[in-house]
This record gives sequence, C-alpha cells and structure tokens, in this order.
Amino acid sequence: MDSSTPAVRAPVGPLEAEAAAFAAAACAGQMRSGRRSIPVTAHFEEVAALMALAGASDSERAAGRLHDVVEDSSVTLAEIRERFGPEVAAIVDGMTDPPEFAGMPLLERKTLQAERIRSKPDAVKRGKIADQTSNLRSLAVDPPTGWPPEKCRAYAEGALRIVSACRGASPVLEALFDEAHAEVARVHGPFRPADNVQ
Repeated sequence: MDSSTPAVRAPVGPLEAEAAAFAAAACAGQMRSGRRSIPVTAHFEEVAALMALAGASDSERAAGRLHDVVEDSSVTLAEIRERFGPEVAAIVDGMTDPPEFAGMPLLERKTLQAERIRSKPDAVKRGKIADQTSNLRSLAVDPPTGWPPEKCRAYAEGALRIVSACRGASPVLEALFDEAHAEVARVHGPFRPADNVQ
C-alpha cells in the first residue's frame, strides 16, 4: 500500500492469503511505474483491503489480490479457476480486460470497460471500484513516469466512467472513490475534452 494513502487493512482470510502468495510469485519483481518503485503487489493488497471495507467475502478479497495477474503475468484464467474456484475466477474475469482492448486510446478503453462491467454482478463491481480507487490514489501522489497532467486527467475521467457504471454496488467504496477522484482533480486539474490521449 502506498504510504501516502490511509491504511485500510483488514484480517486476511485463508483464501486471500493463498491468493496473495500466488500473486506475489506470479508478479515477482514487477513494480508500479511511478518514481517510488512500489511493488505491484502493494496495489493488489490495497484493492483487497478496500474490498474488505465494503464487507467483501474471503473469495472476493482473493479475487482482489489476483485481479491483474492474468493481464500482468503468464497465469491464465483457467489456472485461477482451477486453483481458487469458479467464484474467484468469475470476479477476476470480470475485472480483466479482454485482449482486444490492448492498444486502444485510454478513454476509449476505459469507456469500453465501463460498458462491459455495467452488467456484471456486484462482487465484480466492488472489485473494480476498489481497483480504480487504488489507482487514483497512486495517480495523485506518484503518477506513472512520463505521464503529463492531461494523461492523468484522462485516466481519472475514464475511472469515473467505470465507477459510474458500478454505482449502487457499494456506497462505502463509491465515497472513497469520489475522494480519490477529487484529489486527482486537485493535483492535476479538472478533465478537459482535449485530454483524450493515448
């Protein structure tokens, strides 16, 4: 977890603990792309902890720990299903971009993510709100290296579109997201239509 954001820790259940170890092995050595060299697993931890604040089950928190593993490693969704079961795999699948989203302009990809998640179960939506909240918290204090303010603003706008498609799944997470979104706007400025960048 980024030390500049509030600590949001909860007791870790057995499935979440197994998922944390699995994700750490799958993404060993991977760092977030900001200046601070924070392991990607810190993001996974924060997503699961945020989900816990919303009353997420051990399975849901396990999915939070695994949500980027399919995109960021050689692990397949079938492996997740075999090791962690269909409930975890379904949440991870709902939070994972289909391959055809790769390479799309940022706001186009985020808009498609929003459309895709709109029909997903609340467990997936809670995971996605937690993911977007964690990402915006990082964006406010340690944006990816080389990202100009307009790209930060475009990312935040895309995150807002996604969370708007998830509203109603968790008022607790939605309030935390709104705080993170407001902080990005304070740091990087409000979104402008001209901010639609790659």
